[in-house]
Amino acid sequence: MAEILQNLVANELKPLLAETLGAKFGQQTVDSFPLPQRSRNLSHADLAIPLHRFCASLVDPETNKKPNLKEFVPQLAQQLNERLAASESVHFIHALEGVNGYFNIKLNKPRVFEWSVKHILEQGLQFGHTSKHAGQRVVIEHTSSNPNAPLHIGNLRNVLIGAFLANVMKAVGYDVKQYFFVNDLGAQIGLTVLAYSHCYDKVQPTLKIDQWIGMYYAIANTLSELQLAGLDLLTVERAVDEAPQGIEPATLASQLSPGEPEELVKKRTESIDIYINLLGRFPELMRTVLHELAHVNIKEEAGKLNLKYENADLPTVKIYRKMVMDCLSGVQQTLDTYGVLHDRFDFESELGWEGSNQRVLEAFTSSPYFHPRTETTGGYIDLDQFIRDSNLPQGRKGYQKDYPRLFILRPDGSTLYYLRDIVYSMKKAQNADLVFNVICTEQNLAQEKIQLGLRLLDPEAGKKQYHLNYELVRLTSGKMSGRRGIYVLADDIYNDLKAVVRSKMQAKWSVSPEDQTTTTTTEQPEGEEAQLTVSQEFFDQVTHEVSTAAMKYALLNVNVMGVINFDLNKVADFDDASAPFLLYNYARLCSVFEKFESRHGASAPQEEQAPLCALEDVDFAQLGQDQSGDAVSSEWELLMDFLLPFPDLVESIA
Repeated sequence: MAEILQNLVANELKPLLAETLGAKFGQQTVDSFPLPQRSRNLSHADLAIPLHRFCASLVDPETNKKPNLKEFVPQLAQQLNERLAASESVHFIHALEGVNGYFNIKLNKPRVFEWSVKHILEQGLQFGHTSKHAGQRVVIEHTSSNPNAPLHIGNLRNVLIGAFLANVMKAVGYDVKQYFFVNDLGAQIGLTVLAYSHCYDKVQPTLKIDQWIGMYYAIANTLSELQLAGLDLLTVERAVDEAPQGIEPATLASQLSPGEPEELVKKRTESIDIYINLLGRFPELMRTVLHELAHVNIKEEAGKLNLKYENADLPTVKIYRKMVMDCLSGVQQTLDTYGVLHDRFDFESELGWEGSNQRVLEAFTSSPYFHPRTETTGGYIDLDQFIRDSNLPQGRKGYQKDYPRLFILRPDGSTLYYLRDIVYSMKKAQNADLVFNVICTEQNLAQEKIQLGLRLLDPEAGKKQYHLNYELVRLTSGKMSGRRGIYVLADDIYNDLKAVVRSKMQAKWSVSPEDQTTTTTTEQPEGEEAQLTVSQEFFDQVTHEVSTAAMKYALLNVNVMGVINFDLNKVADFDDASAPFLLYNYARLCSVFEKFESRHGASAPQEEQAPLCALEDVDFAQLGQDQSGDAVSSEWELLMDFLLPFPDLVESIA
């Protein structure tokens, strides 16, 4: 919108310049005259036009010399002012001043206010929206959490960044689709499915389903680690049950490891510690899974399941999809809290079933940079050689030297996730002109390798891909560990945040009995806030909206490359920079309008006030030129610094 205003001012100048500048130097000088820019200091000017380079390009046809900048610019400004004064039209330009090689432009404030207000009200909720990028397709992949665990606070930052970017890009006309890549392959998933398939119908879930499935993974992984450390599961169970309460895991590990190396005892200690922790929290589930899997090699069985799934074995597919869809249903409940919906869920397994993995693998294996697998080493792409052959920069301003290999095959011939991510990237590129992958900075190197692999096979697809990375979220207390089944859950953070918000809002609002649905206000002594009486349903809805807004603000107001130190009390602070602070002040503004409306009419005839006039009857001259020297009104600053630049800000973000 600021750009539109600048163009309107430029268009006003053109005929005036044609009469002055054009008459002497030719029409081409009018066409090349610089556009107005936002002034750095509103007390000096509203807009400014730098004329140093422009004047340096002029040659006076009478003297065949360049004009004197210090004399020429003020003289031209004076000529333009004279023509403005002689015109009967209402201009956006109030006056021009030529100073130090600049045109300083003071705008006609009543005219600008009137144009801005009408334009913004006409746009309504679409203010800031444009169709500038209509027809361009964008894919944003975000969330893409493992389908064997709930969303934690770090996942939620990913979700909100992706959803925010989608909304902003839609606002400027992009055709945006949000993708969720379901990573339903890999060792973690195999372990989870193994435990889930044996025990789901034997133990009633006591948690939200995605959290419950996360416990299956934590328990199956712990039992597998105990086996890998050479311990019999039933022996461990018996030793823990018979041990004195409070016994140290290290003591138990030593008792179960007579004469064993210190490193092995240390490994057993860690696994026994996790086992005791999970047993204390989920005794029925732990014992059920342990007894079901005590007589099988958990890692081997999970691997066999994964292989069957990759080969589309129908009974195995049904088990995997049941577990994955159960988990995703719980994840979607969390996403629903923040109003986030994906357009597509694409499954990693299906890339293999449809043959895409094989086609890309064949393309890689025919590349001169491919090195076949051996009995001990997987198949890989020599990215370092590819970078050098492609004359790509290396060192401080480029790729690291001695660049790591891109492994795409394990020694047993199975594919690695690098290959599958490249396959999926190529599929996304087929459906878009731009692709954004929202992935944490921990994956920077992996994403760079994928980008190079794309560049090797399909340079055009590589040019479309962008890694939108972001930093971690740290909490003032608590640590996460998927292996221990300890998560700082997005659901729990929301509930804790809502509890804080509720306690603060209860001090301002009185909640009526559930069967009462009316909302009233009570007058308080001057200087005190009126307390609202609202229904329980309304109160719950408002606290939900404030809590989700608080979370969004907290995770989005920090630069994506900044680590967030998440403090619950600051996030919900009604008196500091936070969403509750912003919403509370907005609510107070609404209250001012409501109070005006209540006093205009029969409800309070003794205080009746005139209604607001129609927009066409507003006297914008009341917001006229400043009468206080260099002082700039707060209304003008608000307009110039925030309202007019808003559409351009949305465009620049997108």
